[in-house]
Amino acid sequence: MRRNINLNQLALPFGQARSRSIPYEDRLKAFWFLAGLCLFSLGAYIYAVNATARNVSMRAALERESAELTAELATLEFQYITLKGEVTLAVAAEYGFEEVRKPLYVSRDEKPSLSFNTETP
Repeated sequence: MRRNINLNQLALPFGQARSRSIPYEDRLKAFWFLAGLCLFSLGAYIYAVNATARNVSMRAALERESAELTAELATLEFQYITLKGEVTLAVAAEYGFEEVRKPLYVSRDEKPSLSFNTETP
């Protein structure tokens, strides 16, 4: 039994495939471009991980400081409430405060001005 072998029997039915070769210089440029891109990507990745770690530690420090300030503020508010309860009319008079007999109110009846005058012409 004899077989017929055609040289193009393994080619696609759409026609002969065209091949193109890339010169050595272009391949060298492409290699160095891709190598540089990989190094740049690696550097950007290392920077991003470093910045993330630094920001996480900074956030933890700020949260710790915020908790300390909140506790200090609560202590100061408690002291304020305690001292406010101790203020009486006698203590106010001791510091020179007096009760106002004739209070002065500001009204909008007069034309507006930039200063508050207690005397009216």
